[in-house]
Parts: sequence; C-alpha cells; structure tokens
Amino acid sequence: MPATGGPTCNAKSWARPDAPPEAAAVERAKALRAPVILVVAVDKPNGPKVVEIENVAAAAAAAQNILLAAHALGLGAKWRTGSAATCPEVKQLLGLEQDQHLLAFLYVGYPVADMPPPVRPAADDRTTWLTPSFR
Repeated sequence: MPATGGPTCNAKSWARPDAPPEAAAVERAKALRAPVILVVAVDKPNGPKVVEIENVAAAAAAAQNILLAAHALGLGAKWRTGSAATCPEVKQLLGLEQDQHLLAFLYVGYPVADMPPPVRPAADDRTTWLTPSFR
C-alpha cells in the first residue's frame, strides 16, 4: 500500500508490465459495462466551519438518490468502487486532487432483463426503538 493508506490501481495483477494482454483487456472492458458511468466525488472542505464527513455523507446521499431516481425511471443502476476509486492515475484523469474522496462509479443503463425484487430482511430485525427514561 502507498503512504496514502489505500491500494492503488497498480496493485492489481493486470497492471503489471508482464501481465497478459487478455487481463488488461478485461479490465479496460469494465468501463464499457454500461452506457453511462457517473463519478461521485467529494469537494474538500473550503472553510473552517465545513466538516469533511458532512461532505462525504452528502455526496453518498446524492449517489443513493441518483440510484433511486434511475430505478424509478426504469433504468438499471449499480454503485461500484474498487481499487480505481483510490488510484492516483484515475483521480488525476478525472481532475481530482489526490486527497479528495472518490465515492462511487454509478453505472447506469437499460437492464437486459427484468430482475425480481431482492428479498429484504424486515426492518424490525434491524431497528431498535429507544424510549426516553425520563417519562
């Protein structure tokens, strides 16, 4: 891992100079999995009262809202990251600073088949309601 604390795109076996051409071709083809790829990144705090984690949370909420809107329009959409999200070369290509967070690659397109809705656990299994003890 680099000094920045995350993996780089060069850590992948397909990025080695001795990697077979097929491995690099497979990786390059990932960018063509959908007709549209939206990149969600986070602005750096620009003032003393701006909290970085709020920017990260706001960008994550925006990404989720984009996914919900895409699905509501009948589009397929998927949130991906992977090592490319921390890759210095990818950040540079996208015009980001190295210390900016790249949160998501949102792949958007028309689904090739109807997918059944996923089976989701009940909210009650994951929700704890707290009641104030001062009542």
